[in-house]
Amino acid sequence: MASTSGAPSRKRQATQTAILEATAELIAEKGVDGFTLSEVAQRGGINRALIYHYFHDRDNLVFQAIRDIVQRYEETKPPGGPDAAERSARMHIEHPEIGRFFFQLLLTNRPMPPLSRRMVAAIEALNKLKAANAPDSPYDPEMSVMTGWLAQLSWSFTRTEIARQLGMTVEEADRRFIASMRLAGKHNMEQIGGPIS
Repeated sequence: MASTSGAPSRKRQATQTAILEATAELIAEKGVDGFTLSEVAQRGGINRALIYHYFHDRDNLVFQAIRDIVQRYEETKPPGGPDAAERSARMHIEHPEIGRFFFQLLLTNRPMPPLSRRMVAAIEALNKLKAANAPDSPYDPEMSVMTGWLAQLSWSFTRTEIARQLGMTVEEADRRFIASMRLAGKHNMEQIGGPIS
C-alpha cells in the first residue's frame, strides 16, 4: 500500500500557493488596500477561513505574497552587474504588485519590511569589491542599489504612461529601460573594478 503522508502536505502547499497567487494578482489589479479577503478566497478557489489559518491577518498575507514573489527571483549568481540588474528589472515588470505594495507602504507611513536577501547581498558584494579594488572611489554601493530599486519599483506601474508620453510601445520602453538598468549595473562594476557579467 502506498504511503499517503505526503498528500496533506501537498494539499496544504497547494492551498497556500493559491492564496498567495490570488493575493498577488489582486494587489497588481487593485492595490494593497483595494481588495477584500473574500475576493482572495474566491479567486483562489478556497474557503476564506483558510486565509486566516495560514496567514493570520491581512497585513501578513500581503507581506507574504510579495515576499513569495521576490524569493522566487532570489539569484544564486553574483548579485551585482548588468545581468543582476536585468533580472531585477524583469521581476518588477512582470510583477507590478511589488511596486504597488512598497509605494503604498511609503504613502501611508507604514513600516517597510527589511531589505530582501538579494538587496543585502548586492550591497555587501559591491562594498567588498569597492574596498578591495577602489577604496577611494566616490561610488556609493548602498545608494546605487537603493536608487536602482526605486527606479524599478516605479517603472513597474508607470511604464504604460511613460511609453505613451514618449510615443513608443510598452515593449520598446521596457527594452530600453532594461538596457538602461544593464548599463547602470555595468557602470557600477566599472567604478569599483569588479567583474562585469
